[in-house]
Amino acid sequence: MSWGYKIIIAYAIFIGGMLSMVYVASQQTNEMQDENYYAQELKYQEVIDGKNNLNVFPNKVSISQSEGNLMLKVPTETIANIENGTIYFLRPSDQTKDLHLTLKVNEKGEQLIALNALTNGLYTVKISWKSNGKVYFYEQNYSVEK
Repeated sequence: MSWGYKIIIAYAIFIGGMLSMVYVASQQTNEMQDENYYAQELKYQEVIDGKNNLNVFPNKVSISQSEGNLMLKVPTETIANIENGTIYFLRPSDQTKDLHLTLKVNEKGEQLIALNALTNGLYTVKISWKSNGKVYFYEQNYSVEK
């Protein structure tokens, strides 16, 4: 085989590889973790203040898993007069598996969340609430395993 045919074969392999890469790239989904990222970026100072307000307390937010439930516990000092409490379970790999809940803790600062509402995998848990005029914010990566 002459060198001319070898060059043509090399070009054909290169073009085939490029076309296959373009096809694979076009099949990927480009989901954003949050649709309103710009508006949330403008409110980020409130998130920083919420984290600082929460760091004052010796007891931190904790998330544990047992008996088919997820136990969320917030410091009891922060639960008086809760307003606008939200819990977001954001799934980085699949936006359709996100879960948005209202924060409704008992007098011990605990809230149970049924594990059947979540699928196995990694979530970014974002909890925010307002109590007695102060904003509180907590964020953690959490892996759900049933």
